[in-house]
Amino acid sequence: MKLIVILEGLWGIVSIAFTVVFSPLLRRWYSHWGMSVEEARQPLPGDEYVPRPRSEVNAAVTVHAGPEKIWPWFVQLGCQRAGWYSYDLLDNGGIRSADRILPEFQRLAVGDTIKAMPSGSFGFPVAAFIPDEFLTLGGTMNTKTGQPGDPHNPPSDFFSGDQTFVLQPMPDGTTRLKFRMRTDWNPSFGLNLVYRGILEPISFIMGQKMLTSIKTRAER
Repeated sequence: MKLIVILEGLWGIVSIAFTVVFSPLLRRWYSHWGMSVEEARQPLPGDEYVPRPRSEVNAAVTVHAGPEKIWPWFVQLGCQRAGWYSYDLLDNGGIRSADRILPEFQRLAVGDTIKAMPSGSFGFPVAAFIPDEFLTLGGTMNTKTGQPGDPHNPPSDFFSGDQTFVLQPMPDGTTRLKFRMRTDWNPSFGLNLVYRGILEPISFIMGQKMLTSIKTRAER
């Protein structure tokens, strides 16, 4: 395992711990990191998969490259593929995320599962995408049966989540790379604590790192 992976991972752990502890104070900041309030309120593809979110995180960076230079990094996303371009010690088994385009992983289809664990035991389904425009991962699950559910009419015990990455070309040739995570669940004290108090800040830290890492790769 490379030293840089270990050091970045330790920094990720510290960042996550700090953000979780102080999330009530930081939520307004990380709810639209890198965006204006108005930009964060704009609808994005994928919103329909979690129509009534109890939690929403937005983040964005400006990439000095066109969408066609950024999209291939998303096509190869995931464990056992190119990685998540985030804190590899935490989400890729300590394997360094790819720093080049991998032709063997340049195919994607709706219904594919993007592995979120190095073991491949858990993953995010590909819900929708348009090449060079957006990618949405997620859906609704009945947490009692493990079966898919309807986000507009969910079962009594459910979790709905989506992660959407949008590539918006700008007139000056740059791209606004946007990330939005929306989640919903059957509320209870315990689930509110887990999903809003822990999952939400963790997802922000990991998502922010992903955006900045992809920006660096695409511009390079």
